[in-house]
Amino acid sequence: MRSSRQFWSPWWAQIIAGLFIVMLAVGPWLWLWLGQREQAMLPTSKNDAAGLIIIFAIIALLGGWFTRVMGRRSTSFAILTDIGVLLALVGLVFQWIWGDAPEIFQGKVSDPLQAQLWALGVVFVISQVLYFLIAKLRLSIVALLVAALVFNVGQWLQMVATYTPLEPEIYSSLIYGGALILGLVLGFLGFLQIWHLVVWVIALAIQWVMPAVISAVVTLLENPVGSVGGSLAKFGELSQDAIGQTDWLIPSLVTLAVAMLVSVTLLIVRKAKRRT
Repeated sequence: MRSSRQFWSPWWAQIIAGLFIVMLAVGPWLWLWLGQREQAMLPTSKNDAAGLIIIFAIIALLGGWFTRVMGRRSTSFAILTDIGVLLALVGLVFQWIWGDAPEIFQGKVSDPLQAQLWALGVVFVISQVLYFLIAKLRLSIVALLVAALVFNVGQWLQMVATYTPLEPEIYSSLIYGGALILGLVLGFLGFLQIWHLVVWVIALAIQWVMPAVISAVVTLLENPVGSVGGSLAKFGELSQDAIGQTDWLIPSLVTLAVAMLVSVTLLIVRKAKRRT
């Protein structure tokens, strides 16, 4: 771990890390673009709102944890890594505008294009906030933020798996990759304190409702209602309908099993170190 931190200690290495994080997050779409080149690498709210959310969720999660672990929650490390993220995103947005919306360079912005830009901006801002919060806050709060993002991890893993010769059973099980990651985070948090147990319960609840929330947001982005009040009402209706159809049991069991295994293992290791 020490040698890895030394490798990422130069400022230029941190910027390169930010570039790599974005390219990893957009990897499935990049591979698709290399094969077809009929659309931009960066999905938009019009043609793939779910993909747009997945990319920025992965960026926030990967970037935040990279800064937290390798940069030891350093503010300068977080900023330099984020510069690399911003540079990569600027390149992706420019490539999208150049291919799909060149009229922007002439100062012409249609209403549908304006809606796509607004959606991109909102998702970007939320991703940036989550990135810095994951990088800087204590683990008990970060666990709740991770719970809100891990559903996107499973979807991203399945997208990557579409380009590999995996068996259908393995492919379908990848959707629980996010639940496994949440279990690891909760396991390192532990359960010996009452507050930590409360965090476990809240994190499981967030993990349960987030697929329905994301589904409702995707529907609204791809089929906008119009007014703010109408959008909120539609969002509530869509979320309520989707929650009843959400698979909560298996993700919760996966998370709890991994969390308990990690927590108990860490307890045993710590007691063994104290005795020696």
